[in-house]
Amino acid sequence: MPARNTRETPVTEPESSPATRSANQLPGWAVSILRLAATSLVLGIIFAWFGVYQTSQFPFPERVAYWTLLMAVGAIASIIVNPWVFNRWLPGAHPSVQIAVVSALISVPVTIGLVILEAASDGTVAPPSWWWLQYFYVIVLSAILTAGAWGVELLRAQKTAQPAPAAAPLAGEPAGAPANTFAARLPAKFRAAEIHAVSAEDHYLRVHTSAGETMILMRLADAIRELAALPGMQTHRSWWVAKQGLADTAKGDGKVTLKLKSGAEAPVSRTYLKAVKDAGWL
Repeated sequence: MPARNTRETPVTEPESSPATRSANQLPGWAVSILRLAATSLVLGIIFAWFGVYQTSQFPFPERVAYWTLLMAVGAIASIIVNPWVFNRWLPGAHPSVQIAVVSALISVPVTIGLVILEAASDGTVAPPSWWWLQYFYVIVLSAILTAGAWGVELLRAQKTAQPAPAAAPLAGEPAGAPANTFAARLPAKFRAAEIHAVSAEDHYLRVHTSAGETMILMRLADAIRELAALPGMQTHRSWWVAKQGLADTAKGDGKVTLKLKSGAEAPVSRTYLKAVKDAGWL
């Protein structure tokens, strides 16, 4: 069922075992499929074991197949929905609002799958009132699983995020160059990449670059000071955007967003809207 995760966040990790290094050599899409299948199967077994929705009357293998299929539908839906809700539609909203919206959206295909499976099992289609009741149950379940996945992702980010060390300028660059001082805080893979934006997530910063995304432990205000030499501006209380990372702009429903070259979208709040317009970004 729902899993919070969606965007790839490269981080520096401890040296792994040969088995782990071998697994890490798999393509990203293969790893995602394996995780989706494993998560769906584990949840399917748990739900089958407890006979949720009065499915205990069916043989255990059938229950496992039934629930694993529904969990896979929910997992696929969450992979599609999560990036849009958490990163594009509601990037600055409270987590409870984000989780509620995600749960409501992914519950639609899961409920449809539930109705289809029920119709296939007894040959009759349940009335719409039954659909709405199941949709409510699915939303509650989805909210619990989504919140749990969100909490796990948060703990994982806290565990793997890079602390911001006292950085030195990059080799061959003048001492004290602000943008280079900030770049030196990033894992080696990202130090030579273009910095597109920086967004705050709790006590951490997600750094958007031309080489992907990474996270560091640092305050947004401190990052903005170190990036002072790089043309850009703060667009939201939790976002700073570099001019070199700007690809396009979008307006709708009274909201303005800046589209980055990576495809991510940075919100523009009313507080910073005038400055963004004055800079000619809109």
